Amino acid sequence: MLRLNSLVMFLFVVAGGASDAAAAELLFDDFRSSALDQNHWCSCQIDQKNTPVTFSTDPFERKDRIAGITVNESSLGGRNCQPACRPPQEELAEKHGFAFDLNKPEFFGMSFFARVTPAPTWQPAPDQADPYCTDDAWTRAKAANQEGECIQREELRLQKTYWRTSEVPLVYSFRFRMPKKVLNNEDSIRWITAQWKQEPISSTYKDQFQGWSPSPFLAQRYDDGILHVTVQDDMCRCLIASAPLPNGTSLAWKSGVPQYCQSIRPQDSAGKACTPELTVVYGRSPILSSPAGRWVDMSYRVQAGRIGNEFIEIHQNGRFIARVTGKIGYDPDPQTPPTTKFKIGQYRDYIPASDTLDLDWIRIKTTGK
Repeated sequence: MLRLNSLVMFLFVVAGGASDAAAAELLFDDFRSSALDQNHWCSCQIDQKNTPVTFSTDPFERKDRIAGITVNESSLGGRNCQPACRPPQEELAEKHGFAFDLNKPEFFGMSFFARVTPAPTWQPAPDQADPYCTDDAWTRAKAANQEGECIQREELRLQKTYWRTSEVPLVYSFRFRMPKKVLNNEDSIRWITAQWKQEPISSTYKDQFQGWSPSPFLAQRYDDGILHVTVQDDMCRCLIASAPLPNGTSLAWKSGVPQYCQSIRPQDSAGKACTPELTVVYGRSPILSSPAGRWVDMSYRVQAGRIGNEFIEIHQNGRFIARVTGKIGYDPDPQTPPTTKFKIGQYRDYIPASDTLDLDWIRIKTTGK
């Protein structure tokens, strides 16, 4: 009977119905104030002059407020994050003789959606140039004297109080909405809306890939206006879930080794498949709903590491989407335990359009383990 009860509880957890009685809430922010809570968030990568976080009243609930994070022309060139939000792990790493440039733009890698996808098929796609990154755009990006890249970044990152070592499982949940229409849904322009990064990582990456900065091991993305989620085993990035493509078709999702995986090593920019040490189990209805012009609730249960039993569990609107287990993230710095850093907002290749991510609330809690 004990084994049967344990099995039932395990299936209940995987299905997204586990009891949270023993879980502890670390943060809940519903943005009811008209100002950003600096105890929760570091806004050093928000342009406070031109595109500050805005707070508007929810038309369906007057006491509720919505935070708006906008990218526009003034966001071109990215946003440096110095001297604020200097992670303690960076200081520890420097004591050991290893310093990693945490303010360098994350390596986007290649987009998973080919430039015009007529059918629900997939194959590794070569890296594609952003059609809007013209010589003029690059000149303006450099003149901004920020990150110096042809990107737009407006992101909030958690204050150090809420950082945890990567081996500690946490649940990140939030309700968000994206613009109903995007300027370009054909050119695979890379667009991140939430990301989980591992810092620091082994110095061998820096030695091997000069000028490279680690991309997120877990990312919620919006390339081509398609909500999708990627998970990485080292430099092998896998598409784990997505909403329907612009033409209404959907990819097929099958439990087992992830089937849509592509190397993000710079030398593989022409497009190369890879096989991760990951396993994914899907729910009965794993296709994501689009946040285009409507609210969706996302929940990510996250524990990264290289032992092989780490996991990421994804739910949307209370529906179990997928659970990924295996080697998640990068080889760590042997002298400094890796930490998971969470950011939410907008980080994309340059698009000459103003787009706002609306955020209703966000909650972070322990898993009760």
